[in-house]
Amino acid sequence: MDKSFNISIFYIYLMSIEVSNLVKTFGKVVALEDISFKISSPGCYGILGPNGAGKTTLFKIMSTLIKPTNGSVRINDYDVFKDREKALKNTAFLVGTPEPYDYLTVKEFIEFAAKLRGKKVDVKSLKEELDLPDLRSRCGVLSKGQKRRVYLAALLAQDPQILVLDEPTDGLDPIEIYVIKNIIKKLKKEKIVVFSSHILSEVQELCDYIIIIKRRLLWQGSKEKLMRMFSPKSLRIEFLYPIFIEEIKNLIGDISTNIEQVEDSNRTFIVHYSGNDNDRQKILERLIKLGIRSFTDNTSTLEESYIRLLERFDKVINYD
Repeated sequence: MDKSFNISIFYIYLMSIEVSNLVKTFGKVVALEDISFKISSPGCYGILGPNGAGKTTLFKIMSTLIKPTNGSVRINDYDVFKDREKALKNTAFLVGTPEPYDYLTVKEFIEFAAKLRGKKVDVKSLKEELDLPDLRSRCGVLSKGQKRRVYLAALLAQDPQILVLDEPTDGLDPIEIYVIKNIIKKLKKEKIVVFSSHILSEVQELCDYIIIIKRRLLWQGSKEKLMRMFSPKSLRIEFLYPIFIEEIKNLIGDISTNIEQVEDSNRTFIVHYSGNDNDRQKILERLIKLGIRSFTDNTSTLEESYIRLLERFDKVINYD
């Protein structure tokens, strides 16, 4: 086996974040209550929750900006407070609104960040990848979006295994958001990216795994599992040719509880059924004679599922 392959597997194995029984109080206010979860493989992990849920508090504890009242955070199997240097050695954070030093040029700041971790950096490549401003520009004269991209470039220059990004696209224009999303899509193939955003369409596009908190841990699991939780039991079926809805009803009327035409299309329909796998199979077997072009299980959007999950927990949890 190739030696470099062995080394890459070893580094992937080392990547992990473990939050155990985390509690944080500010006087009488409980910000986090007994939160535990573990991340141990490459991908993009979305931390979701309403305003005041404790997301930024969680990130600040992970980055050692504030200490927990109880519990622990371990990164790459090192306690972030007891072995801070080792724990954070291969981790980068974008928490709050940090900015590059005003008096440094773009090039100087990125090189400075890389030097802190003993890394060499190709600044010109980062400039192209993140569409950075002129490398000779002083950071103090840059716009908010430019500063955010320069700071992100500095983090990437450190070549971390783990990136924790709190609202990385906040306040950016559509082009800047597009650039950063593409970077995250690339990074998550080999690194752990922990990502927070109030733009749920963004989370749905980028994240593989979802962790929902509201002071305490409410839910964790794959994005697909969350989107299926509140989905109607239905199939979205597209036909090769225009179809009359009566033709479909004649074939599966004894199985389907309801059939809907999608947006006045006479080729795409939503077929509701019991959810039973045998019924699903019968529906497809009978309709294939009409010429099925494609079919998918109909799911809710991430936003719809997220809102319904929060509503469910709000009915049973007393946060006082």
